[in-house]
Amino acid sequence: MRPHLVQVTADRERAIRAAAAALLDAVAERAALTPREAAEAAFYPGHPLGSVEAIEAEITARREQERAQPAELPLAA
Repeated sequence: MRPHLVQVTADRERAIRAAAAALLDAVAERAALTPREAAEAAFYPGHPLGSVEAIEAEITARREQERAQPAELPLAA
């Protein structure tokens, strides 16, 4: 089976770069929120965690876990 190569045109490259930049901006914006702000933004009726407080606790625990782990580079880096 031959690999299918996609020609990367200038327009496609610009679109990929714009999408990557938007993703980085969104991640940075989310990281700038306090756990409470992030929990309030994430909550909706019927959320599996049930309350803003439970979401906030989950966010806090995940952030602490991320800080405890050494930083890893993405596989593409």
